[in-house]
Amino acid sequence: MQTRLARNAGFCAGVRRAVKIAEEAAQEGGRWYSLGPLVHNDAVVDNLKGKGIIPVNRLEEIQVGEDAGVIIRSHGVPPETIEQARQRGLGIKDATCPLVTRVHEIVASLRGEGYEIVVFGDASHPEVKAITGWCDNQARVIASVDEACQLQVVDKLGVVSQTTKDGEEFYAVVNALLPLAKEIRVFNTICSATQKRQQAAREISLGADLIIVLGDPKSSNTATLARECKNTGVKTLQIRDASEIPADCLSGVSAVAITAGASTPDWIIKEVLDRMTEFEEKSQQELEQEATSEQDIKKEEETTNEVVGAEEAVGQPANEEEREESFAKMEAEMADFETPGRGDIIKGTVIQVQDDEVMVDVGGKSEGIIPLREMSLKDVNSAKELVNVGDEIEVMVLKWDDDGSILLSKKKVDTQKVLDKLSEDFNAGSIVEGTVTGTVKGGLLVDVGMVAFLPASHVEDGYVKNLEQYIGKTLQFKIIEFNRNKRRGSQIVLSRKELVAEEKNRLKKEFWENIEEGQTRPGRVKRIVDYGAFIDLGGYEGLLHVSEMEHRRVEHPSDILNEGDEIDVYILALDHEKERVSLSRKKLLKSPWEIAQEKYHEGDIVEGTVVRIAPFGAFVELDPGVDGLVHISQMANYRVEKPEDVVSVNEQINIKIISIDPEDKRIGLSIKQVQEEEEATEVQQYLEEQDNEEVE
Repeated sequence: MQTRLARNAGFCAGVRRAVKIAEEAAQEGGRWYSLGPLVHNDAVVDNLKGKGIIPVNRLEEIQVGEDAGVIIRSHGVPPETIEQARQRGLGIKDATCPLVTRVHEIVASLRGEGYEIVVFGDASHPEVKAITGWCDNQARVIASVDEACQLQVVDKLGVVSQTTKDGEEFYAVVNALLPLAKEIRVFNTICSATQKRQQAAREISLGADLIIVLGDPKSSNTATLARECKNTGVKTLQIRDASEIPADCLSGVSAVAITAGASTPDWIIKEVLDRMTEFEEKSQQELEQEATSEQDIKKEEETTNEVVGAEEAVGQPANEEEREESFAKMEAEMADFETPGRGDIIKGTVIQVQDDEVMVDVGGKSEGIIPLREMSLKDVNSAKELVNVGDEIEVMVLKWDDDGSILLSKKKVDTQKVLDKLSEDFNAGSIVEGTVTGTVKGGLLVDVGMVAFLPASHVEDGYVKNLEQYIGKTLQFKIIEFNRNKRRGSQIVLSRKELVAEEKNRLKKEFWENIEEGQTRPGRVKRIVDYGAFIDLGGYEGLLHVSEMEHRRVEHPSDILNEGDEIDVYILALDHEKERVSLSRKKLLKSPWEIAQEKYHEGDIVEGTVVRIAPFGAFVELDPGVDGLVHISQMANYRVEKPEDVVSVNEQINIKIISIDPEDKRIGLSIKQVQEEEEATEVQQYLEEQDNEEVE
């Protein structure tokens, strides 16, 4: 029996965030409550309860004056609930899913702009109750196309959806609403995680005899997921955990697909996978016990059938000589073909290719069938992607059917070949290449021809915070464990630890051989600390101090840099003995004065801010890092006793640039000349108006 887990299954980002917030609250101490179950999964709620997070249905259940806090669950709450919590003196941690928060913002905006609001969802669901609360409970909640058709015609209509609903149903409702408004705004607020789970479930349903959906019955997204699985036509079973798997549900099942709702924790998925492994081992043992006797019986029956069939095919010869000749010909044909038994690997020629199966001529007047699920180690939509008529391929015999046809597998032969190659690589200590396909508890899954396990502690030569960044990357590995007969867990365990360390040492040596002060190098921001940022220079890390980031003062490195940013840096200083590299970004940037030279010219009238007053005048900031001086003699067209009589600190003023000295980095400014020009302009306008009046 084959078991496959959907690519997208289990906790979504919103649920994982909510659980993390709750766990961190539990570690802070004090009493923390969740307003309603944090997520729709009793196992998760019970787990958090054991850590001190107590669910309550109403704020009134929390005693006034108690030093306590409340966690807003992932479904969100109306704004008045948050205000009530504040009035009761409760601490608040908001674990509302960010996607749900976005829906709140949308409906609040639509309400403010005068739109009638429709929410597609379940009126009793806490997420929907919260959404309607953010638009003053003035939204109409509908759950079907029929309900949509009953609405009155309005001028302006805004439509959103509960995040866990089905996309096709949502657009069917929207289509029904289109004739009911002169103007309609539609926001697809269905969570992409929900859509991805549904798509992944549809993908693994291909070739499956049974789909198991894991999730709490109260979970809306799990119910939607189960409905999508049933729509595929494959038998679907929705359960909470491994204890609910009926013993007889796997009877006659050769391929099981497993998926899980967004509120289902990893440990429940793991328990179910372990249980399926137990079923698979039991099934394998039973097959092996039957194999010997069944194979002997089949060989005997098939040999007899071939002889009888041959007699019927040649008919009744006209004489004894023709009969002997026919038997001799038949024996010659059969001499080259030995009836294959279960588990035998034979060669055959493809004679027909369909989307869901391939027919193969395996000799001896026998034809075999390879179902799509037995064609490849990878998931494909059609067998036509893999083979063509006339191709010669190796296949394994799975069983003989009553009609004499043979059930074959190409995948099992490919698996053996891959395992043989990986066994050689393991014994030789060779490096193998593979692509990371996903994350599991404790590490990553890697495709090296078949699925292998990469422990989190062997991904790099140090701790890795975010494993998901490796998904889709093709990397090199060493095999540290190999057991082709292992039934539970992974047959192949990989490591990058030594390879990464070796590569780092090589790059480090190369780095110190080629690095020189004054060079400009590309780098990537690896870590940000209060006093600067560590930059990966492709073999070694250097420190970019906060004082070398900009020409202006930088309060904190995170104000201008993010981890992962690609930047150019200047090699400021090297300490070969201590292996330290000091970097500068400021050296590669134009100084504020260089920019000012290009931007400002004598005679320009610009706006500035008074930043400092001295007895001889006022300093005015034109740009950050660029100040000019308005001398007291340039403040007004009359004698000024004190600069404070004319300007004040932080005042925005218009000034004229009367001189620029690049060498001494000085700019002379004048308020007086601006006033004089303004007065001259006013006089000129007045004279022009007088001239116009005289002409009239």
